[in-house]
Amino acid sequence: MRKFAGACEAAVAPRFLLALLGCALLLLTGCSGGSGRQDGSAGRSGESRPAPRDRDGRSESGTGDFDKDGYDDFATVEVDRASGESGGRLVVVPGSRRGLDAARATRDDGGYSAPLLRGDLDGDGFTDLVATRAPTRPGRKTEPGAAYQAVVLFGGMNGLGKPVAVTAPRQFLAVAAADVDGDGALDLIDRGMGAQQKDPERIPGRIAYGPFGRNGAPARLVEQDWEAAGGGATSGDFDADGFDDLLFTGSPPYEEDEEPGSDPVPATAYFRGSPDGPVRADPPQGLDNATEDGALTPLTGDVNGDGVTDLLVGGGGVGSPAAGLDPGQLTLVHGAPGGPGTGRRNTVLSQETPGIPGDGQGKDLFGAVSGTGDVNGDGHPDLVIDTPGEDKAGRFTLLPGAGDGSGPDPSRATAFDAATYGGASISATVPLLDVNGDRFTDVVAETPDGFLLFLGGAAEFPAEQPTLTERVTR
Repeated sequence: MRKFAGACEAAVAPRFLLALLGCALLLLTGCSGGSGRQDGSAGRSGESRPAPRDRDGRSESGTGDFDKDGYDDFATVEVDRASGESGGRLVVVPGSRRGLDAARATRDDGGYSAPLLRGDLDGDGFTDLVATRAPTRPGRKTEPGAAYQAVVLFGGMNGLGKPVAVTAPRQFLAVAAADVDGDGALDLIDRGMGAQQKDPERIPGRIAYGPFGRNGAPARLVEQDWEAAGGGATSGDFDADGFDDLLFTGSPPYEEDEEPGSDPVPATAYFRGSPDGPVRADPPQGLDNATEDGALTPLTGDVNGDGVTDLLVGGGGVGSPAAGLDPGQLTLVHGAPGGPGTGRRNTVLSQETPGIPGDGQGKDLFGAVSGTGDVNGDGHPDLVIDTPGEDKAGRFTLLPGAGDGSGPDPSRATAFDAATYGGASISATVPLLDVNGDRFTDVVAETPDGFLLFLGGAAEFPAEQPTLTERVTR
């Protein structure tokens, strides 16, 4: 199995989405893990655990389980905006046969921020977690010369270890994890700093090539000017050639004294992977991810089960820039041997699409977050679409995969609203995970009270009444 990062979790959230949902971060999980045995027999808890396995493959395979106990683990970054502190707490909640295991959940208040990246950086067969940590820790003074730095929490039998900084001079911001040279080792992509503002002291981007040592040192570090505005990056093998590709998306740079328009055209830069690393290429057409505040970084998934990674592009649908309306839409740019968008025509989904519940209203932000997985086990990927601004409380929508393999079927869409489950708000998270190890993909939704688990199953979704795991306070 390729050491492939969960790209949908790797995408950088846009500024307005961060303000609405909070940063997505993760845990300091030096947790004890499940300590189940590798052969699938009972661990110390006496619970029978499934043998280690790769996940179904309809979503990002093999990246959900940090300790290889057969259950995918949930991770997020929570930000307390009232405290005024930079960064947030990294929270990890292990999976188990009964769902999210609150008793083994851990948190680290070490000033973390998104994006969270998953993948096997050191080649030991365990999924690792990558996050960014602020130079100032809560309650500590800033050290001279301190900068934001990517850190790796290495996976193992006991779960994630303590954070180890990526060895690189100056600030290193990991915005994507990808095997850009096809050597089987996962690489970290640094976007650099100051490109959008044309800062004379800007730092060019870099590639930290894997495999990584347990001390955070990459095999080699190569400078790379991405020739793109600051923002996020999306990675995946969009042309099925065995090399991961990179798409950089951000708000365009402006000349001095030039006022940006109310609906700016997003600046994009696309690089195809090769034996020599990323090579500049023409960006995909029809991304249509402009919003009032810039551009959304696309997420990824295989929407039709053909084995080629597709782009899930949120944004678009700006109804009235003057009024600040952004109902949102989701554009599926299908991967193909010639590159994304060169084969099958793009699919555009919105709340105006027949079968999808609701109607597009200002600041609904339909499609701001989306992910794929097989929730009903029929072998066809299903699509989950988040609408964080729906009725100021949020909803997510499930589009089952069509039986003919053509992709998500809007005619069978089902919406899940906050009011239905007694919460003030609800927001689906990605990547989609198999938390209880039954080979059906589940959905973990964040609410003000904690994490609501919607279990997949063959008969219906959710397979049973969703269960709430309260937020970790220790």
